[in-house]
Amino acid sequence: MTTPPTPVIPWESWAPPLNPPHDGTDGKPAGLPLDQATAIANACWADDPHLCAALQWEAYAATLPPTPGVSQVATGAQTVSYSPAGPTGDYGLALQRAAWHRSFVAGEVIGVPMQTGMPPMYPARSLALAGLSDPPPSWW
Repeated sequence: MTTPPTPVIPWESWAPPLNPPHDGTDGKPAGLPLDQATAIANACWADDPHLCAALQWEAYAATLPPTPGVSQVATGAQTVSYSPAGPTGDYGLALQRAAWHRSFVAGEVIGVPMQTGMPPMYPARSLALAGLSDPPPSWW
């Protein structure tokens, strides 16, 4: 009799190292807690897988100790300069992976409108949108 195949969870292939099974006992940093990764996946995997992966990698990077930025590497034979300086090690790699996934996020982020209620919170902006150039003398 054969055992049934292990169910495949699609977001796990794009996720950072997870804890468990990667708990940090092998000398490498512990992975992102599985419950946190699952919560992120439940919230946004169906809408945008790349955003989900970027958020998971950023959450994983937040668990790692930050590393100093490197702006120049010299090997003796050549020198390479980086601008801007970037973090190194596992932390830097996690941030790079998150940035890579964010480069595929479609659409634009839309914020909550600032003009809520009367009087408007920002009358100068409201007046400019209405075609007036100068706000009244005591608008704030």
